[in-house]
Amino acid sequence: MSEMSNFVLVTRRRRHRNAKRNLFRDATTPETTREDDVVDRELLLRTLDNTLIEIRDTSFTKFVLSQLTESLTVLNSNGISEIVCYGLGRFSQYRSSRCQLALLLCLKARHANARVHVYDPVFRPEEVQVLRALGLEIIETNEEGKRIVHRDRTTLVYMPHCSRQLTNNLLYANWGDGLSNCILLANSFSGIVDNCLRRDVLCMAGYILRIRPYVTEIQLENSFAYEEVFNDLSIHIFTKQELLKAPADFWNSREEPRYLTDDVEFIAAAR
Repeated sequence: MSEMSNFVLVTRRRRHRNAKRNLFRDATTPETTREDDVVDRELLLRTLDNTLIEIRDTSFTKFVLSQLTESLTVLNSNGISEIVCYGLGRFSQYRSSRCQLALLLCLKARHANARVHVYDPVFRPEEVQVLRALGLEIIETNEEGKRIVHRDRTTLVYMPHCSRQLTNNLLYANWGDGLSNCILLANSFSGIVDNCLRRDVLCMAGYILRIRPYVTEIQLENSFAYEEVFNDLSIHIFTKQELLKAPADFWNSREEPRYLTDDVEFIAAAR
């Protein structure tokens, strides 16, 4: 067997629940603050510290960290130098968002030399202050996921329950062999393709559909206590060996994606 033998690869369809971006879920989770409340930063930091204690030694977190280590070995990478996180949502209000942020902090602790960049258009000013206090760098503009990763080092892109369009845009921006420098922790590509109407996939996730035959998807066992927090997440890597299997003209077609303006899943940049 190859280095991939320790991976839990996706070989069949999984039962998928709706996993839309954080702003539009968690409706049943009790809020710690109302929309118009002032966020107590010190209280939020203490709450996050408790959440971090709750999550860091779980079997789920250990499994994620171990699979990322395996991924780096397969990619022949010396380590993760940058972490980009989109779509955490309002973590001052929602437990799911706080747990997802806690996992990000675990990733930051494991890859201590990596710079960590975060963005969500729904962040409140107090949340931005808390993120900075935690040593995270705020992306100042809505990139719509179109960030080009560095070609000479490995970037981990963490997108918990973000829209298909955001993932699609990331693939578009890095279309080509540069994808081999990217590890994507996001909603399962298999789930996106297998559980949506083909016309919707073509419209909102065309690049996901095209790259699917050449991606290695590592299924994450959802053993976390709150099932909805990390359901349907997978690690996706793009090995050079698999990318080289694509036809010679595969990478030539690279049109910028366009989406419906009234799509609530995707928040476009102001024009």
